[in-house]
Amino acid sequence: MKTMNIGFTGLDRLYDAYSWRLTRRAKAVWKTGKVVIGRHVATSEVAQFENNIAKYTKREYGVAVGSGTDALYFALKTKGIGPGKNVLCPAISFIATAEAIKRTGANVEFIDVDDNGQIGALTPINKVDAVVYVNLFGNLANYDQLKRFCEERKVPLIEDAAQSLGSFYKKIPSGKLGDISILSFAPTKPLPSFGSGGMVLCDTLEEANEIRAYRYHGTGPIRISHGYHSLLAEDRAIMLNFLFSKYKRLLKKRAKVRKWYDKNLENTYIQTISSAKNTISNNHKLVIKVTNRDELQIFLANKGIETQIHYKKPMSEMHFFKKDPLVNGYLRAEGFCKQVISLPIYPHLTKEEVEYICKCIEEYYGL
Repeated sequence: MKTMNIGFTGLDRLYDAYSWRLTRRAKAVWKTGKVVIGRHVATSEVAQFENNIAKYTKREYGVAVGSGTDALYFALKTKGIGPGKNVLCPAISFIATAEAIKRTGANVEFIDVDDNGQIGALTPINKVDAVVYVNLFGNLANYDQLKRFCEERKVPLIEDAAQSLGSFYKKIPSGKLGDISILSFAPTKPLPSFGSGGMVLCDTLEEANEIRAYRYHGTGPIRISHGYHSLLAEDRAIMLNFLFSKYKRLLKKRAKVRKWYDKNLENTYIQTISSAKNTISNNHKLVIKVTNRDELQIFLANKGIETQIHYKKPMSEMHFFKKDPLVNGYLRAEGFCKQVISLPIYPHLTKEEVEYICKCIEEYYGL
C-alpha cells in the first residue's frame, strides 16, 4: 500500500480551491485603506456578515468581534456574570471556554461528560448563576435538558457554538440553542477566517448594543465605563462572506466524507463519536475511541496521516483550574480523554484517502 501524505485541517486545500477569489476580495479591501470600518458602516462587509450569520441561525442580531474567546467573555458579561458568580461548564473543551469564565472573575464548576463527550447530568454543588455548554466536535448536547435546568433556576443558558455552525437540534440551528450564543471563525473552526474572529448571537437590541460597546473601547450606540479592542477586520469579513456563500455545499461534502468513514469502519469494533438522535451534525470533527491511542497516533504519522487529540486532559487537570470545584469526579472525562483521537475530515478529502486512513487503522489493530 503506497504511503499518502494527508494533513489534518485541510486549510491548504480550501485555500487552493478558492485562492484567486479570496485574494481578489481581500485586495479590494486593502486598496481602500479602510480595513476596520465595519463597526460604523451599515453596508460594510462586517455588517453584511453579521446579517448573514444572524439570518442563518435565526437570531435577531449578530455582533462580530475579534475572537471566539472574546465573544464568550462578552456574552457572559452581558448576562451579568462577574466576581462572586458561579458558572457550570463541561469538563472537556478547548481551554478558552473556562478561560473566558475565569476572565469575568466568576467561579468555574466543571461538569462531567457523557459517553460522547457532551456535558452530562447537571448536579451542581454550588448555587448556579449561569450554564455554559459546548457542542463538542460539531455534535449537539441535550438542549432540552439544559434548557429545562436553566429555566427552573431562572439562569441564562450560554451556547458555545464555536464548533457547531451548521448543526441542528430538532430543526433548530446551532447558534439559536441558548439565551445567547457565540461562534468562532478561527482557522480550525467550521467556517474559517484564515485568521481570527468571533461573533455573539442574541435577540435583543439592548444586548447587541452592549456587546458593540465591549468590542470597541466602550463606545457605540451606548457607552460603558470601559471596553476592549476586539474587531473583525473588513478583509477577514469579505473572505468569510465568500466562504459562507459556499458553506452549505462545503457541509454536504463533509457529510459525504463522514459516510465514507462510516462505511469503511462499520465492520470493525472502532467506535466513532456521533451526534444524538433528532440532531444533524456539521461533522466538524471525526473522533474515534480506541485502545493504545498514543501508539496509534505514532503509527498513523509514520503512514503520512496527521491526527490530533481533542483533548488530552479535562480542563480541571490544567494548572489554571486546579482549585476549581469538580463534579462527579470526572469518571467519564478522564477515560474519554485517554481514548479519543481525531482523524482528518474536511470537504476536499478524497474517497481514496479515507479508505487509506481506515486501512491503516485496520492494519494497526490487525483487523
